[in-house]
Amino acid sequence: MKNKCQLCKEMFDDSETYEYRGFMFCQPHFSEGIKRVDEKRSFVMETTEKSIKSQRTGEFINNRKKYHLRNVLADGLPIIKSKEPQVLQDYEKGIF
Repeated sequence: MKNKCQLCKEMFDDSETYEYRGFMFCQPHFSEGIKRVDEKRSFVMETTEKSIKSQRTGEFINNRKKYHLRNVLADGLPIIKSKEPQVLQDYEKGIF
């Protein structure tokens, strides 16, 4: 079976590629790939956290009267289903 390196986009046999957190890299690009995936993962986590917090804050400010004690967390913000940011969706699909 052949795998495509995420950095150079060339096809390699299974024995010539390495996987890190769902991303495939050839041997020459593996260490650079680890660094880039870790940076991207950190960015995705920060962005997602900020997005969820801002959505909860905005939801509370705009709909303050509809929330009671049973549907808010300890920080006073509502429990809502947050929309996932695009950067998280891309990361989960394996897009750099």
